[in-house]
Amino acid sequence: MNGNCNTSACGASAPQTAFVRWIKLVAGFVLIWGLIFGVGSLARLLPGAKHMAEVIDARGIRATAVYYTDFEEPAEGSERIRDSLDYTPRPAK
Repeated sequence: MNGNCNTSACGASAPQTAFVRWIKLVAGFVLIWGLIFGVGSLARLLPGAKHMAEVIDARGIRATAVYYTDFEEPAEGSERIRDSLDYTPRPAK
């Protein structure tokens, strides 16, 4: 008996094995879909999410862009972060 046996003597037959693989594939797609649309929709309940969405819409920001190069807001934001880290208020000595 070899390791590549496709008969029922080795366990499941080839058509049943292929069927199980298709079922697992479909179950994986359903799981991913559920995470995206089920759990992902809970992001609306995060504090500040509504305000952030309004700002994105008002300024016409492409929120799905990986790296912003053609907007003024990212430059202002990074400058503000840099300044707040460089010039943080320190307690009086």
